[in-house]
Amino acid sequence: MIIDFHTHNFPDSIAKYALEVMVGKLGGMLLPVGDGTLKNQLADLDRHGVDKAVMCPVATKPTQADIILQTAIAIRDGEMGEEASKRIIPFASVYPASRNYIAELTAIANAGIKGIKIHPYYQNFSLNDPRIVPFFEVVRDLNLIVISHCGFDLGYKDAPMSCGPNEIAKLFERVPNLASKFIAAHLGGFSGNPDHSTDILLESGCFIDSAVIMSDVENKEASRICATWPAERMLFATDYPWASPSHHIEWLKKNRPNESEQRKIFGENAEKLLGLKV
Repeated sequence: MIIDFHTHNFPDSIAKYALEVMVGKLGGMLLPVGDGTLKNQLADLDRHGVDKAVMCPVATKPTQADIILQTAIAIRDGEMGEEASKRIIPFASVYPASRNYIAELTAIANAGIKGIKIHPYYQNFSLNDPRIVPFFEVVRDLNLIVISHCGFDLGYKDAPMSCGPNEIAKLFERVPNLASKFIAAHLGGFSGNPDHSTDILLESGCFIDSAVIMSDVENKEASRICATWPAERMLFATDYPWASPSHHIEWLKKNRPNESEQRKIFGENAEKLLGLKV
């Protein structure tokens, strides 16, 4: 079983536009491998030998939480096709500064959606800001999984670090018991931070995902983290459509040649975290 824990797709009507905007924001330094649609993603799952994928939308405005939730429910309940309902595990998203974040997070939990995606740069907050603590306390108390963009972002090259390992560690200090369902994406946010920065998170019990941008695939620190992070706390991820699943599968296998560890990272950890495996 291979589960890609960090992917994106967009409604057909805006997929082309959304990718064009993001490519522009990234200065052309990242190019998508798909067209951004759900249909194309399902075809690429087959093409690359991936069984399931977690869909990670980001609410970039307070008003987007409800439509994102309704889309997640529609995918899960088969309104966008039987194959999508079987293979896509949709997350939701809430803008942390929303006045209605408690109701919005509660609606996600009540709907049975497993978790949320956040992105501190796109949502204009820092994980080190004490004002964000109540938001994450609600996330924790509702038992929601949270996956956060972590580390440098190509689209925000001049922005101060808002979600690196130190910021994550400070959040865990302020919100006890959050870490067990927190996924620090992009290898724990190593990019843009000094080597070994992620080591501060080793004792926290949080997860990291393996999504690295293509320019970091040959980075020694990325390979070190991938090779040494506890296998039971690592999740296979690609940030699709911004990277090829096949390429990331081979990169992970190269760094983690132990087949038992591979099984945990590629699927077993995700099955347990998502409640797919009893």
